Amino acid sequence: MNVVLNNKKYQVRFEEYADNSNVAILVVKPKHGKKAEELVATATVNTEMAINSDFVAIKGWSENTGMEKALIEADVICPKPVGAIPCGMAIAYVFELTTNAKKAKDNQE
Repeated sequence: MNVVLNNKKYQVRFEEYADNSNVAILVVKPKHGKKAEELVATATVNTEMAINSDFVAIKGWSENTGMEKALIEADVICPKPVGAIPCGMAIAYVFELTTNAKKAKDNQE
């Protein structure tokens, strides 16, 4: 799956956070030739509570401002948040992954 950030196209990669298996969304610059894949942004934030694997908590503040919009336009997350989780001084909104994102995540595993 691809996402556009700052007018540049990147790839979306799904991982899991080690401590509670919440889904992590990484935005990466694909590798070219011998260059390794480069992490551009971590779109999600891990929370203390476990979240169902069809949902993600998006970090939409600070350097990730606009992340929700980019992921919605890329058909990674559904347009409406289904909840919110306090994260320090900020709020992470919880979104369901789209059907396409769920398939991409399952195929990646």
